Amino acid sequence: MMKVTHTICPSCSVGCGINLITKNQEVVGTYPYKRHPVNEGKNCLRGRECFEFLGEETRIRTPLIKKGNLVDSDWEEVLNMAARKINSLKGEDIGILASGNCTNEECKNLKKFADALNVENIGYYNHNFPKFDFKTGTLEDLENSQFILVIGDVLKDNPLMGRRIILARENGAIIIATDYPEKTTTGINANKYIQITSIREFLDKLDSEIQSKLDERSTIVVGKLDHKKELNKLYQIVSKSNSKLIPVMGDCNSRGAMNILPALDTDDLKALIESVKLLYVVGDDPVSYTEESFKNLDFLITQATTINNTTLLSDIVLPGAFWAEKGGSFTNNTDNTQKFPQIVPAAGEALDDVTIIQKIAEKLNITF
Repeated sequence: MMKVTHTICPSCSVGCGINLITKNQEVVGTYPYKRHPVNEGKNCLRGRECFEFLGEETRIRTPLIKKGNLVDSDWEEVLNMAARKINSLKGEDIGILASGNCTNEECKNLKKFADALNVENIGYYNHNFPKFDFKTGTLEDLENSQFILVIGDVLKDNPLMGRRIILARENGAIIIATDYPEKTTTGINANKYIQITSIREFLDKLDSEIQSKLDERSTIVVGKLDHKKELNKLYQIVSKSNSKLIPVMGDCNSRGAMNILPALDTDDLKALIESVKLLYVVGDDPVSYTEESFKNLDFLITQATTINNTTLLSDIVLPGAFWAEKGGSFTNNTDNTQKFPQIVPAAGEALDDVTIIQKIAEKLNITF
């Protein structure tokens, strides 16, 4: 029996709606959700293919434990080992790393878990975007802008945000794009492309042509930062000019996670890992960002859906669920929270991440 169910695309922070097509409790494709206010029935290639992750060959279907190599285990063994290791350490020796792909509910449960253990070393890697609580521009602001400055290749990395930029240009907006490469997708579609070597230097010496165009009818879209301080500089620029600012982050719940957990840049991430003896990672692959920081770690617990560089170094691997296999909510980059349902069962012995967190807590006699 075929069924179509509405959900939220997990591919980036824009928060597009998408329909998943299921047959006999297996996702077999996607279909546009034409009434969704973010993407209005359009989906990028990553969105259309997001369901394919559910069937990856590297999918983790059973708990794994290191016995020389990672071998199949069972939930009772891995949960008992995780609890023993956590229970043997003080809170200051434990670190917890979430992901911008974790749901709001998972982030809240991890925060409660950390608080119960007196763990202060907690956060998620947000690729140099710091926590912010200012009101961003909206998609309607963007589409109705008369001038748009784009930092990063937003049309390539976030096509449905890019669609609003193209619609604005068709309505007469002037688009200036800036980035490091000699040529970018956004730059090709802009009125002017400025190749730079430093975002900080570009902002400190902001072109007079750009400054003259920034006003209440203007929007700055930033898809990349080299340092977290650059976002504050951008906020100062838009506040002075009465223009709008829209940060576009890579992970689908980057904005939601920062409302609950500390947002870490690369230096913060390294410092956290290097300051603890045991690290519990949920939904991310920090070894890919800073492998050298793991050298002195005593014990590594990873909760993941597929094999990655971090799971391969782990002492215990807990099989988690993909977004379509669990319910929850994501908050997109413009601070709109959207709920989505569980659509199919989790693969094999995998469990949703909130359940796993609670099972470890139960082993530690923690209630929250």
